[in-house]
Amino acid sequence: MTPVTRPRLLAALLALSACSAHAEILDDIDVRREGNNAVVQIRLSNPVSLLRSTPSRSQDLTRAYYQVRLTDVPPVYVAGERRVVKNEGLPTLTIDDEPVRTDKLDDINRRLVISFSQRTAFKVRTGKGDRTIEVVLEGLGAAVKQAVAKPEPVPTPEQRYVIALARSSDPKVNVDVPIPQSLQNYQVFTTRRIVEGKQVHEMDLGYFATLAEAEAALKQLDRSGRFPQAVIVKLAEPAQAKADAGAPTPAAVAPNATAPAPATPATPQAPEQQARDLLDQSRQAYEQQRLDDAVKLLNQLLELPSTTLTPDAQELLGMVRLAQGEPAKAQAEFETYLKQYPQGPGAERVKAALAGIQPTELKPATTLEPPAKPERTNTVTGSISQYYYGGKSTTETQAVRDTDGSPLSPDEIDKRSKAPISTNDQRLLSTNVDATWRSRDTERDMKMVFRDQYDYNLLSDAQLKGRTRHRNRLTAAYFDYQGLKNGLRTRLGRQSAMWGGEGRYDGASGSYVLKPKLKVSAAVGSPTDRLGNAKRSFMGAALDADALTPNLGGSIFALQRMVDGEVDRRAVGADLRYFTQNASLMGSTDYDVIFKKLNVASLQGMYMAEDNTTVNALYERRALTPAALSQTLFFQFQDFVDAGIIPQTISDLKNHGYSIDQLRGLVRSNVSYWTHAMVSVTKPVTTQWQAGATVDLNRTGPIAPNPVLPTGQPDSGQSRTLSLLAIGSNLYSERDTNVFTASVMRGRQVKTYMLNYNNMTPLSDAWQIEPGLRWQRNVSQDLTSGLNITTVAWGPGLKASFKPRPTVTLESNLNVDYTRTEGTSIDRSTRYTYFLGYRYDY
Repeated sequence: MTPVTRPRLLAALLALSACSAHAEILDDIDVRREGNNAVVQIRLSNPVSLLRSTPSRSQDLTRAYYQVRLTDVPPVYVAGERRVVKNEGLPTLTIDDEPVRTDKLDDINRRLVISFSQRTAFKVRTGKGDRTIEVVLEGLGAAVKQAVAKPEPVPTPEQRYVIALARSSDPKVNVDVPIPQSLQNYQVFTTRRIVEGKQVHEMDLGYFATLAEAEAALKQLDRSGRFPQAVIVKLAEPAQAKADAGAPTPAAVAPNATAPAPATPATPQAPEQQARDLLDQSRQAYEQQRLDDAVKLLNQLLELPSTTLTPDAQELLGMVRLAQGEPAKAQAEFETYLKQYPQGPGAERVKAALAGIQPTELKPATTLEPPAKPERTNTVTGSISQYYYGGKSTTETQAVRDTDGSPLSPDEIDKRSKAPISTNDQRLLSTNVDATWRSRDTERDMKMVFRDQYDYNLLSDAQLKGRTRHRNRLTAAYFDYQGLKNGLRTRLGRQSAMWGGEGRYDGASGSYVLKPKLKVSAAVGSPTDRLGNAKRSFMGAALDADALTPNLGGSIFALQRMVDGEVDRRAVGADLRYFTQNASLMGSTDYDVIFKKLNVASLQGMYMAEDNTTVNALYERRALTPAALSQTLFFQFQDFVDAGIIPQTISDLKNHGYSIDQLRGLVRSNVSYWTHAMVSVTKPVTTQWQAGATVDLNRTGPIAPNPVLPTGQPDSGQSRTLSLLAIGSNLYSERDTNVFTASVMRGRQVKTYMLNYNNMTPLSDAWQIEPGLRWQRNVSQDLTSGLNITTVAWGPGLKASFKPRPTVTLESNLNVDYTRTEGTSIDRSTRYTYFLGYRYDY
């Protein structure tokens, strides 16, 4: 009953896991409100590290570069993978995931190409956990309907009240005394009202659901003696509706704009560029609450000759006046905007902001109407795509040395050399379907999601070598319900785990908002990747707190997975997150209490300076394969080999005399750790160029000799990679990007040098091309002959896309690789790989 002396290595386990993984990179997308901002959370199937983003001058496109972190279940990459995010009141976002190198679909260096349907104020940042990237849409929070902690009463109009603390004909009405401590949970705000036929400005306290509640508050104010003129006001319309209508949305703000101290440009500039500089400075001043500076800058801009930026400046001036507490001046600025630019890009936002500061006339209770029923919107979005992948290789070999490194005779060279051989090594048709139905009102948000990929291999039976010709990956099929009033969310069907590292599974998950920023969640299900005939299931729970302090959040989880009636793994873990406006720091752990092994420990930080210099750092120590009883199904045991049997379940192993403790001991002895450290710095050099450098350190730890690996596994030694890059954006258009990369990697027995150039150029609204060029030189040592084996590979690539209609995209990609390897022989090969296909978005 001893294991075979040549067991499968852990690398084989990783390879099998990769084959069974049914996961694309883009997993799910959510939209939530965060203060005045809307946040689009892009959830990915694997841990990632966000490196940098490069916004376009047109303010409707950005590219977020990230790196996929290795796990035991690598994703299956999908070409042309796209998600479309539509939310009433927000610009439509189109998010494409693609490799940086067009010739390498499974490249871990990737980018999200995020385009907006209109000019938008945004920034890109890391999200909570290590599997999310977030796009912050600045000033658009009012458009997002979000879940609340507890059911909030929806009173009828005659039940809504406020207390007018002070009234004045002066728009700058204010109170100079503090609100009693017992009432400081209520809002204090200014408004205008018609009282006895005259317009007055009020400082109000509210809202109160019942008259009794308002009267109790008024008594507390009377006892304080600070508000002798306070009176109760009955509202004629639901306050929440008024608040939503009046929530201001600022003008588009340039992403990652840098603002020097307010000043008129010192050198003569074209009006357009001068206006852009002044607008960028004023937006920065507005964000930093330097409102007087913002007004001065905007007035300077509006005195210039009219440019394409003048409407944005007029809108922003109204927003600044609102922030200064001057609604009358804000109203004048908004009315000027609508008069001069009735069809302007911000006209709808301006109308909404203006509606929020218009006076509301009080009416007798008898004339009030009950609230209207919530309006429900139903949408269906998604895409259908088909891609054909082709590949053809030509190889030839000329022998020059024997296996010991000695030169060959001419006769031996002739015998061992091989004439050129050509073969079609890739012929695959892949069909992808992505569909989302969504129904939403003010009380609930429901959606059904379906995503599936079907591959049909057109290679000959001889080339397939027994592999299946058909392959289907159902990656998502679930119903999701989110209560916007009761704080409840649930999801049923095929989905991916939100925590605990379980990957994709069939089952149910749910969460409940206990109070703002505090959420409890749970999940139960069965993993979708097959493992012999073993039956697996898991269940777990988590507690998430987004605001332990204003900048600190965290979560804890506990999870147990079963296999064939035995505990497969039992893990606990925690995340801790620290966020400020310009920085984030996240740490996470995953510890198995059965095997007493740390599966994951990581710390990731990101900092963005005022000049948009971005620094990313990561350290993680991760088990190549998390400790689990089911790993033993990958081990080879002598008695099974002698009998010609492959164990399919844990019960098969138990029936052959292996105890659970014995199997767990074998697993515990074969856990190997991968350690990774990375530091990346990107710095703007000019308005169009960024320069950056990345240092990566990697090491795979040893495994001591044990019954599964009698000789053990040596330490891999540390590999070091230094990458330098230059990114040029908007060099000759408003959307082009040019990326130059040079890398050097040194390991124990290998050295690699790489040069890459990638370009993205929109030729028009319909056409886009992405040419590229790559070169790589690899030097390694042949352990048998002691010779250095040198491989040089280079080749061009070109990707092109055409949109005959906004919803239809035609894509093609061609890459050519020329490779020459010199060692005991000289091998030359030429390989052509390509794909072409279409995608229809609806």
